[in-house]
Amino acid sequence: MRTLCSAVLIVAILSATTAPLLAQDEPPPFLAAEAERDTRPESLPNVNIYLPEGQASIRLKKLIRNVLFESQIDYEFVNGDISTYLRYKYYARNYTYRLGVFDTIEFPNVGEKSTTEFERVRGGLLLVGIPRDYNRRYFWLLQGDSLSFGDLQNVDNKKRNFYTKIAYQFGSQFDERLNSIAGESRGRITPVLTAFREIGPQRTGYAIALTQTTNVGGAGKFDDATSNFDYSLGDYRYTRLEAEGLRRFDVTGTTFVFSRLHLGAFAGYDDIPFREDKPQVEQYSIPRYEMFRLGGRESLRSIDEGEFSIGTHELHLTNEYFVPIFRNRDFRVGALHWNTLYGIGYLGAGSVGFGFDQITKSDRWVVDAGVGSEMALTIRDFEVLISFVYAHTVRAPSELEGSNFKISLRTVR
Repeated sequence: MRTLCSAVLIVAILSATTAPLLAQDEPPPFLAAEAERDTRPESLPNVNIYLPEGQASIRLKKLIRNVLFESQIDYEFVNGDISTYLRYKYYARNYTYRLGVFDTIEFPNVGEKSTTEFERVRGGLLLVGIPRDYNRRYFWLLQGDSLSFGDLQNVDNKKRNFYTKIAYQFGSQFDERLNSIAGESRGRITPVLTAFREIGPQRTGYAIALTQTTNVGGAGKFDDATSNFDYSLGDYRYTRLEAEGLRRFDVTGTTFVFSRLHLGAFAGYDDIPFREDKPQVEQYSIPRYEMFRLGGRESLRSIDEGEFSIGTHELHLTNEYFVPIFRNRDFRVGALHWNTLYGIGYLGAGSVGFGFDQITKSDRWVVDAGVGSEMALTIRDFEVLISFVYAHTVRAPSELEGSNFKISLRTVR
């Protein structure tokens, strides 16, 4: 609560200090269009629901001239995980900037044997966007995270991570997945499928980002008492490269394929001695939440976000084949108007590991496949997108074998 109150005070002060500039510094048309799109008239907040995780996300936005105020709460009602976000976005003539604060607290999965009472990450960021035109933009991010754990013996307890990022994005500025790579990585919408995803011109979108911690100049001094490196600023050292591309291919006049290629790698990090008894994910000067995951809603659908699907190097490709059952109709059922329904075939492949040599090993590669559906319906002035997919591993190491059923529900203004 103290964090939220402080954040509200910060936003109020910033609003007061920038208000005199608004009338004199109107944004150009493509930034004005983005600002209007961010807050169309609405009678209800923007809501996203994820199952079976049991997570709900609620967003409230308000545009006042050139300034967008946004608050967001994510709550997982099975485990009790909760995240809060406050954002302030200003639209200038040749750039935008966003100030944000967040507070995330997570608990162990229900029924999971774990000594971890909770994991908490708090922080703030400054994100500057410089658009070249409507589809091309550069980003610069400065962010600081503070980590704390219920398990006081956790190697990352009471650590701080300060880093900066430079990135380039081509495509729609409303694609939250690419936005998370190029800019703010937390609090994004993570749908299961992509039929209604905006990807930019020529049915192509991509983003590439380079993240660097503030400890640029070599390794820190190793402290034998704590078994940690003492860096000049922050408690981690690494360089992180991430890139993703999305392309839509038309098969016939009504069927199409969405292909998504993602790759990520770390460099410039340290191996921390005397941690051989720890999981490999904790043996480097990289926080666990920054590492790449092969499983989850944004990666291979059949794999859980567990200990074996994390690494410093990751590569995967997913393909979704969409066949319309009906489109642009108005089948009314009570207050619901069913507009579009797609049947979907899913196929993915990828690998994750600690080092480039691991992801190139043939026995580490995962192939999975599945079926699903995505539909659009309207309720009054709101469009509701419902997606679900069932996926199973066709080929995988034994520790990654399995299947998953995932659902997402999203309201769109």
